[in-house]
Amino acid sequence: MDIRDLKKQADLSYDVAVAKSNALEKALSRQQFAYCGHLFMANAETICLVKTLKELQQSSFYILDVNQNPVEIKDPKEFLDLLVKRNQETLNTYSNLYSELQKKF
Repeated sequence: MDIRDLKKQADLSYDVAVAKSNALEKALSRQQFAYCGHLFMANAETICLVKTLKELQQSSFYILDVNQNPVEIKDPKEFLDLLVKRNQETLNTYSNLYSELQKKF
């Protein structure tokens, strides 16, 4: 390998790293969604919390939104379904983009 090949490889590595970082940031921001006038993150932590509380309490419960405000969740099943749906949409999109970036190497 000569210096030009090394520079090309370094540039490609940098471009892929930046694209991956941007795609991940976009995926994480897309996990934020509105429900009953409040913002929530559709991440694993929120999904696990809601699933656990749903299993322990039948009708409703309170959790904190992204702004640390308490919110009553009156329909836990609907809320959990929305969380999982949004989480999987964003991760599937990120996974597809990640696969395309891997093909560049």
